[in-house]
Amino acid sequence: MVGSGVPEGSILGPLLFLIYLNDLPYAFHQESIPVIYADDTSVLLIANDDSELKDKINHALDYMTEWFSANGLTLNMEKTNIIKFTSSNRQTETFQIPHINRLLTGVNNTKFLRLELDTNINWKNDIHKTT
Repeated sequence: MVGSGVPEGSILGPLLFLIYLNDLPYAFHQESIPVIYADDTSVLLIANDDSELKDKINHALDYMTEWFSANGLTLNMEKTNIIKFTSSNRQTETFQIPHINRLLTGVNNTKFLRLELDTNINWKNDIHKTT
């Protein structure tokens, strides 16, 4: 899952923004692994099945929405992507999560730290861009 916190009414440099977000990772439970780089916040989740994954995604989204709101930020749902990584021998179905009057649909690929990842975690899209 990839999301972005956006300061309301001010522009913070990347270092100041990281200091501002310093306590966000500590409040996540061990089931979530937050990754913060500059102004991008991503959360990695591991689940045994789709039902457990949907519960964990909703819990993470609820927590992030609440934390961002309490700290004067907003979770930009327009930039929020959900990608479900699977082994390359498994087919990926359309993945949808209802959250706060929205239906978030999983994507087949997304950018993460300038890398383009797909659901099977191969580098085909990135390799095609460099050749």
